Amino acid sequence: MRNLSIEHRQDKNKGANKLCVVSLGPGSGECLTPAAGRALRTADCLFVTERHVPLTEGHGNVVVMDGLEDALERMEAELERGSVAVAVSGDGGIFSLLPRLRKRFPDREISVVPGVSSLQSLCAALGETWDDAEITSVHGRAVSPSKIAGLVAHNEKTVFFCGPDRHPAWICRLLSERGLDVKVAVGERLSYPDERVTRGRPAELTQRIFDPLSLVWVRNPEPLPLFSNRPEDVEFLRSQAPDVKVPMTCEEVRTIILDRLRPSPDSILWDIGAGTGSVAVACARLCPFGEVHALERLPEAVDLLRANKAKFRSYNLFIHEGSAPEALANLPSPTHVFIGGSGGGLRQILEHVQGRGEGIRVVVSGVTLGTICAAFEALEGPGFRHRDAVQISVSRGKPLGGKLLGGSLLGGNVVMTAQNPVTLLSAWTAGKAKKMEEGGKGSASS
Repeated sequence: MRNLSIEHRQDKNKGANKLCVVSLGPGSGECLTPAAGRALRTADCLFVTERHVPLTEGHGNVVVMDGLEDALERMEAELERGSVAVAVSGDGGIFSLLPRLRKRFPDREISVVPGVSSLQSLCAALGETWDDAEITSVHGRAVSPSKIAGLVAHNEKTVFFCGPDRHPAWICRLLSERGLDVKVAVGERLSYPDERVTRGRPAELTQRIFDPLSLVWVRNPEPLPLFSNRPEDVEFLRSQAPDVKVPMTCEEVRTIILDRLRPSPDSILWDIGAGTGSVAVACARLCPFGEVHALERLPEAVDLLRANKAKFRSYNLFIHEGSAPEALANLPSPTHVFIGGSGGGLRQILEHVQGRGEGIRVVVSGVTLGTICAAFEALEGPGFRHRDAVQISVSRGKPLGGKLLGGSLLGGNVVMTAQNPVTLLSAWTAGKAKKMEEGGKGSASS
């Protein structure tokens, strides 16, 4: 923190001991409003960042901030002597220091001088409106890559305020890797003489070097609905080869599996033995800001998984070819796990999942007695809590023949044909559930 003070004078007519947040606009003096300029001139002490020092020319007491905590301590001291103005980029009402100042000075009246935001500047340069855009900042904020991809996938317009670590090329690389072929515009040095706006597709901009404090504007002409219906069996692509049979969980059972899993929008879910991908695709819809990792060892099933991922535009579905538990080592730790097929390694898979941490929701699907017994015994062990089991029996109507009269079968020649019963066993990995037993609240999906 540097002090550019020439002479410190306190004028009682300036409004001693008041704190004002002054919005400077995108950065150029041409966008500084008369009200903001007046607030800068009349404050006893100014707090600014390095790039805004030119806007404070002639003021006698300017503090250049290079560390927030030190700056806040200095503000508190300056407020004991007189009025303080804190200069912020753009408009103080969007991604500024205002919330942090309110938290630090809860009992002090804080006035705000509005300004032209960099968001307004970029949209003006593009000839676009921003009242219908999803706006977020990835500059110094814990916004996951999956949340970024989800916002783009489900909104026609999205705007990101960038920073040094998450710069425009990083965002473009993320969108390209997730298969989001959208339109992108990057605004750099907005309002300055060297302002630049670059347009293109994400894949075209991944290697470009941009000013880190830029904005990224994204248009998705075909956004996905945030809340879509669960897919039906007839929507999935199936294997056409007569000698290849890739299993698929039927929609009645799939619905109960989803209810037992209880995923949240930002869950990280594993689907082990994914088969056709019906559960993985359905979970991907329920986790728009999360990830679904589908593991499958059969090459024919992997091909179907990829085809169904493309058909349903499942940008957050990641497909891994291999056998469990070996192939699980490189996957991110899950919040939810569904095991639809284990290839004989169920016990080892459950041991691996339990070793990933506490509070993971686990659901195992079993048809054979061997799988059911193995899952029942493993989930009863000390590594799991709240084991539960439910068996689902589904019967479907099947016509036996007969003459049609008025659209219905004469004699009611329809029988209910039973499908194989499916047993679902569920539990939590030890830790979270134990806290729940002791009076704690929440779940892995909360």
